Amino acid sequence: MKVKIRLYGELALKFSPEFEVEIEENLTVGDLLKKLKISDQEYHILVNEKKVKKDYKLKENDHIKLLPVVYGG
Repeated sequence: MKVKIRLYGELALKFSPEFEVEIEENLTVGDLLKKLKISDQEYHILVNEKKVKKDYKLKENDHIKLLPVVYGG
């Protein structure tokens, strides 16, 4: 099954701003991030425009966005 991933900031420069990836069924967002070697602590995870936790099970044609957490003051 395929999902689309949209990256922002440093990740967009490292990989590509948007790409599709083939995944196995019952894969969680956290599992996918591990495979891509992306920290789940440094990004807000949105699937289909809704914020999710890393245990969210992905479905066919899900659209994932990883937004960097911004610190500062």
